Amino acid sequence: MKKATTATAIGNLVEWYEYGIYSYTAAIIGAQFFPEESSSVALLYGFAIFAISFFFRPLGGIIFGSIGDRLGRKKILVVTIMMMSLATTIIGVIPNYESIGFIAPLLLIIMRMIQGLAAGGEYTGASVFMNESAPNSRRGLFTSLLESGSLLGYILGSVFVAILTTTLSSDQMAAWGWRIPFICSLPLALVGMYVRTKIDDTPTFIKMKNENNLSKHPLKEMLSTARKPLAISFLVVAFANGAYYTLLTYLPSYFETQVGLSTMESLIVTTSGMILMMILFPIFGMLADRYGRIKFLLLSALLAIFSAIPIMAFVSSGSSAGPLVGFFALGVIVAIFIGVFPSTLPMLFPNRVRNSAYGISYNVSTAIFGGGAPFIITSLQTASGNKLMPAFYLIATALLAIVAMIFLPKSMKAANANRNITDIKDAM
Repeated sequence: MKKATTATAIGNLVEWYEYGIYSYTAAIIGAQFFPEESSSVALLYGFAIFAISFFFRPLGGIIFGSIGDRLGRKKILVVTIMMMSLATTIIGVIPNYESIGFIAPLLLIIMRMIQGLAAGGEYTGASVFMNESAPNSRRGLFTSLLESGSLLGYILGSVFVAILTTTLSSDQMAAWGWRIPFICSLPLALVGMYVRTKIDDTPTFIKMKNENNLSKHPLKEMLSTARKPLAISFLVVAFANGAYYTLLTYLPSYFETQVGLSTMESLIVTTSGMILMMILFPIFGMLADRYGRIKFLLLSALLAIFSAIPIMAFVSSGSSAGPLVGFFALGVIVAIFIGVFPSTLPMLFPNRVRNSAYGISYNVSTAIFGGGAPFIITSLQTASGNKLMPAFYLIATALLAIVAMIFLPKSMKAANANRNITDIKDAM
């Protein structure tokens, strides 16, 4: 389990390191690749390109999910980490618009597409791998460590950018400094790829392979055996990643543009909140193993519905403590959900199509509600002028998750009551 946990978590670390450096350099990237636009429009374009990769995640989920079900869970993990890192490194060396014109943003978009394909297989592949490798009684703990690895990568990326921002002048940062974190992702990926080549495939896949019970057409098969869990997973992930990306990719810029914090103050607030969440993930994962996972998912969604508006009102009230207290409060609520859902959703799906089905449902939902969150919230807030728009977004996605949990299979609810979620393919 130590080897499996390290191998899967390091891939998530690399993936989220890239998200961190992009989020904190979005304004610079927008200015470098869309210089003719105003600063606000350039930032919006930067977030739009951030969202583009998410719309290629479903295709990555289809491609790598099928590979995982037919050829092995391990195979996809080696490929995705290198795809992600190579694309990230190339972004760091693309000339700006002034040098090569429209080819610059075109290359940026292509690299973000490749990153989206890789990310579409990376997270769900790692999640399925860990779920099938971990013992039932500790699945919540081990899968939650994937999320802690993700935040560690995001923190490393954001802190790296912060160090460069404080040590370089604004002109140096705009000219070449922002490129350094992107280029430095390659060594991280090489370490991750090496670790992943040293692990065995999951016991579940090995057993199916030995019994000659692998699906030849998992995408077709899942439509007849996993329609209900596909819908449930889609709606649950809407809140999981809608809330997650709102906190991590939208609120940093919100603190600067709407609340008036400096870049460094925003970084301190969000980094402190992420460290808290990183610690809470395994705690809630362990508690869910003991007391039941569905209870914690419902608790998180209900807390978001009833507290998002007052929390965001306090954040934007002008109080000096508003941003830190608000981010911490939302961070705890989201940490409950994020620490638990990875050990719940993959096991909804039959063994033979688990990678494909979870990959598609997760990535389609993430593309819409996760990657689109900064762009959607920014657009709605610009149109309405309402500073509470992030709260309304959280409430809407939390309602979707609650609807999904109402329709969980009876066997899942019974298993949850018994503190032991097992493969429930026969219930589908």
